[in-house]
Amino acid sequence: MGRLTTHVLDTASGKPATGLKIELYMLDGGTVYLKTIHTNSDGRADGPLLEGAEFARGHYELRFHAGDYLRRAGADLPEPAFLDVIPI
Repeated sequence: MGRLTTHVLDTASGKPATGLKIELYMLDGGTVYLKTIHTNSDGRADGPLLEGAEFARGHYELRFHAGDYLRRAGADLPEPAFLDVIPI
């Protein structure tokens, strides 16, 4: 069986995006919240977001809370930010 992972890099600073909040949703049959993680010092989740029986065929969405991350990093963003929460 496979697994779902993610890795986030902050290209502006040239470093991994540490502490970025990411929410995971399943989109089949409506929008169902599954979990929230924060990236570690390498810009990754500490483990797979989904694996084994949880890693079912379907449509999923990751929501990256880039606005909060960038504000903590010292960026001066307008309110509301242009790309505050980025769905993928």
